[in-house]
Amino acid sequence: MKFNYKLQRLCGASYGTPAATGSGILSSSSKGANIVFTSDGNNVLSPVGNRIQVLDLLHHSCRTLPIEARSNIRRIALSPNDDRLLIVVDVNSYAMLINYHRGVILHRFKFKRTVRVMKFSPDGSKFAVSFGKGVQVWNTPGIRREFAPMVLHRKYTGLVGDVTTLDWSSDSTVLIAGGKDCQARVWTVDTVKDYEPWTLIGHKKPLVGVHFEDRQKTLAERHQFFTDDGNTGSTLAGKLVARCYTVSEDGAICTRECRKEVENTDDSGDTKSSLDLLGNDAVDFFSGSSGGNATNETSAQDTLTDQAHELVKGRWGTTSRHYFSTNSNSQSVVSTSYSSTHSLLVVGFSNGLFGLYELPSMSNIHTLSLSHSTIGTVSINPSAEWLAFGCPKTQQLLIWEWRSETYILKQSGHAYGMRCLAYSPDGIVVATGGEDGTVKMWNSHSGFCYVTLPKSHTAAVTAVEFANSTVVLSASLDGTVRAHDLHRYRNFKTYTSDIPCQFISMAVDKSGEVVCAGSAEPFRVCVWSVQTGKLTDVLTGHVGPVSALEFHPVRGTLASASWDGTVKVWDLYKSNSVPETFENSADVVCLAFRPDGNEICTGTIRGLLRFWNVEDGNLICEIDGQKDIKGGRKFNDRMTSDNNSSSRYFTSIAYSADGTCLLAGGNSKYVCIYEISQQILLKKFQVSFNRSLDGVLDELNSKNLADGGAVDDEHDSADE
Repeated sequence: MKFNYKLQRLCGASYGTPAATGSGILSSSSKGANIVFTSDGNNVLSPVGNRIQVLDLLHHSCRTLPIEARSNIRRIALSPNDDRLLIVVDVNSYAMLINYHRGVILHRFKFKRTVRVMKFSPDGSKFAVSFGKGVQVWNTPGIRREFAPMVLHRKYTGLVGDVTTLDWSSDSTVLIAGGKDCQARVWTVDTVKDYEPWTLIGHKKPLVGVHFEDRQKTLAERHQFFTDDGNTGSTLAGKLVARCYTVSEDGAICTRECRKEVENTDDSGDTKSSLDLLGNDAVDFFSGSSGGNATNETSAQDTLTDQAHELVKGRWGTTSRHYFSTNSNSQSVVSTSYSSTHSLLVVGFSNGLFGLYELPSMSNIHTLSLSHSTIGTVSINPSAEWLAFGCPKTQQLLIWEWRSETYILKQSGHAYGMRCLAYSPDGIVVATGGEDGTVKMWNSHSGFCYVTLPKSHTAAVTAVEFANSTVVLSASLDGTVRAHDLHRYRNFKTYTSDIPCQFISMAVDKSGEVVCAGSAEPFRVCVWSVQTGKLTDVLTGHVGPVSALEFHPVRGTLASASWDGTVKVWDLYKSNSVPETFENSADVVCLAFRPDGNEICTGTIRGLLRFWNVEDGNLICEIDGQKDIKGGRKFNDRMTSDNNSSSRYFTSIAYSADGTCLLAGGNSKYVCIYEISQQILLKKFQVSFNRSLDGVLDELNSKNLADGGAVDDEHDSADE
C-alpha cells in the first residue's frame, strides 16, 4: 500500500471560502479574493480558501497549485507577459512569492498593514500594494531564490482614508489610487522635476475603481482632433495629456482629463533652456527613470516622452459624470475591471447584476443578472472576450463570453458546507450532499460540478450512496430518502416513513434493490424496496440514534451502529430473526466491513477502534486512536487541546482494498492509516494548514485572551 499521497485537486468549490460544517467562519464575511486571468487569457486563477485553483477554459479541466497559504487568501497578482511570478497575500497580510510554472515558493514576506489591493505594473518591473492610507511600490524580484528579494521602491501618501483601489498607466510611469475618503491621487512612480501630485475629488462615496486610459488611445485622439489651440473639443482648454476614470460605490463614474497649455516657441529657439534640460536629465538619472524630456508636437516624439514627464505643469479636470443606476440605494457598485486596450469597463453590483460599458461614451453593451448575491470580484481577459465573476457568499464562479452571450464556465459549491460524499462504482463521479439540502455531481478527473440534482431536500443531506452507476440515493433530515436518475437528472422515487423522523444514516445493498435508513428519533431502521418504493420492514431494538449503517459485502445482512453503544447485525431475508449484538463501552459513531466480510470495525466517541469477528462475535483487537486524532484548540474553547476530548474520536472509517489497513478520520485536522494486524499507526496526514479554520493550531496566542475565552482575531500562533 502506498503512503506518499499528495493533493491532486480540490472538489466542492471553485471560488471563495467554503464554510466548514460547525465552524463560525462564513464565506460571506468578506468581499472575497480577486480572480486573475493568465496572459494568454485561457486560464483563470481562482482562490479557494488558502489554496489556488487553476481552471483551463479551453480543455475544461482544473488543477490545484501545490502551495498553501497560512490563512484564507485575500489578494493574488500574476506578473504580466510571462506569468512567471505569482504573489499571494492572505487575510493576515502574509505574502508568498511563487514561481507559477513550477509551483515553488521562492520567498515569504509579511506586509505591515492589511493589503486590500495589489497590482503589477504593465511592464512587470514593479508591483504596487495598498498600505493603509498609502501605497507601497516594490521592485519585482526574480524567479531565483534570493536572501532578500523584496526591495521597496517608494511609498506614496496623501490620501486621508484607506486605499481601496489603484491602477498603473500603460507605460508604468504614473500611479493612481483611490480610497475611502472619496478621493483619488495621482503620483509619478519616479521623481520628476517640477511635478506635484494631484488630488481628484467630486465623489460622495468611497471609490471602488480607478482606471487609466491607454496612452496610445489618448495620443491618437489628441492628434486626430488637434486644433490650433490644442483642444480636442472638451470643455477644458489645452492639449490632452492623460485621461482616467473614477468609480464610486453609489454608481457614479467621472471622466478626468489632464490638459496642458501649448508652449509657444520663438525664433531664438526652444522655450526650454539648456539648464532645464540638464536638470531633468540629472533628476531622471538619480531617480532611475528612463523617460525622455524633449517635447515636440509630432506623434513620433510624443511616444518617446513618457507620461510622467507629460503631466508636468498639467491640470486635471472633470469632463463628464455618469451614473449606472438612478437608485443608488437599491444597488451599489462593489467591483470593477477595465480593459484599457479595448476601452471596456465591467461593473459588478451588490444585487447580482453586472454591466459592460464602452468608455468614454458610457455606452451600455450588456446588463445581466447572474446571481442573487453580491458580485465580489470581476475580471476581464486580455483579449476582452471573456468576463470572470466571483460571488463569495454563494461560492459562484462564472465565465461569460459577452459577444455570443453564453457561459464558458459556471460553478458553485454548497452554500453551508459539505456533509457527506460517495464515489460512483467506476470512481469517476463523486456525489456530495450539503447542509443546504442539495446534491451535486462532480467529475473527479476534471474537478468540475456538472449537475446539481433538481428537487433536492428541504433540510441538510446526511448521507448519499450509489445504488449503481446510474442511480444515486440521498437521505436527509427532512425525513425522506430520494432516488435520482443520472441519465435524465430527475427524482424518480421518494421514500418516506410511516411516522415523521429524521434520517442520519443510509445504506444500499450490492444489488441495488434494497435501501435502508436509520433515524435519530424514533430509534429505528426503515427498509424500502428501490423499485416499488414500499416500506417493507422496520427494524427496532436500538435505544439511541442509529448513527451508521452498512451491508455485508457478500451476504444480505445489515449492520447498524447506534449511540446506545451497540452494533446489531440483522438478517433482512429471515423473518423474526434475532439480531446479533456487539457491545461497546461507548457510543458508536461509525462502522465498516472488511472487503471479505469476515471482520467488522467500529469506532466510538472515546477514540477506540474495535475489530470484531463477524462469525462468532468475538473481539479480535482494539486500537486507541485518541492521541493520533487529537485536534487543535478552537477559538472559543475554554481549555487547551490536550484536555479537550470533543474531537478525539473517528467519525468515518474505511478498509483498504486488501483489508490489511484502515483509513480513519474525524472532526480533526488529521487523517490516520493503521495496520490492523500489528495495531500500529503507519501514516498520519494533516488535511489543511489553514489558520482561518477552527482547530488547526494546537496553541493560541495568549495575548488575545478575553473574558469570554480565547479570541484570536489575528490568528497568530504561539507554536510557530
